[in-house]
Amino acid sequence: MPSNKPTAIEKGKIILVEGADAYNFFIWAYQAFDVHDIQVIDFGGIGDLSQYLKTFKELSGYEQVNTILIGRDAEKNPDGAQKSIKTALKKNGFAVPERPFAFVEDKHRVAYMLFPGFESESEGSPLLAGTLEDLCLSTTEGDLIHECVKLYVDCLNSKEVVLTHLHKTRLHAYLAGKQKYVGLKIGEAARAGAWDWNHPKLNPFRGIIKEM
Repeated sequence: MPSNKPTAIEKGKIILVEGADAYNFFIWAYQAFDVHDIQVIDFGGIGDLSQYLKTFKELSGYEQVNTILIGRDAEKNPDGAQKSIKTALKKNGFAVPERPFAFVEDKHRVAYMLFPGFESESEGSPLLAGTLEDLCLSTTEGDLIHECVKLYVDCLNSKEVVLTHLHKTRLHAYLAGKQKYVGLKIGEAARAGAWDWNHPKLNPFRGIIKEM
């Protein structure tokens, strides 16, 4: 698997994502969506995008880039996450999409996506607060193990355990209940088949990646 911090651009289509987990997840996601000739790059943490876009433009091979797709967690504030991405793009001279999951055409085709996506598949549905972990778990809805995960989290709360990363607690508790996936990280679980690539919650992500 290539480095998530490359020193050169190797493809014309680039997915820039937040963190190593998202990097590894999208390595397998674009292949699951039957899309190729894409390079995934980890731009770092939430506050690192603007600085990375500056570095990105200085990488060897940048001149071949024609399409850029940015992905990050919505966290607790989808509107704030969108504003942060747009500010970083504008500051570094890139075209700024008006809305998520839609390309703007300029010198580069540019789009952005937020995890976990939309509340529903209906047009105009609001963006959900949350993370990539929430998106992954949404593709497993209906699995009875989620009842056990809830009991586990409720037990921790009853013991006054402070869960500062509840999304990660829930995801790893779920994977721990699956013999095939126990101990795996998001990207490793993606490679092993833990997530349902055909689930409707992934439709916006599939659509924008196939449009690259």
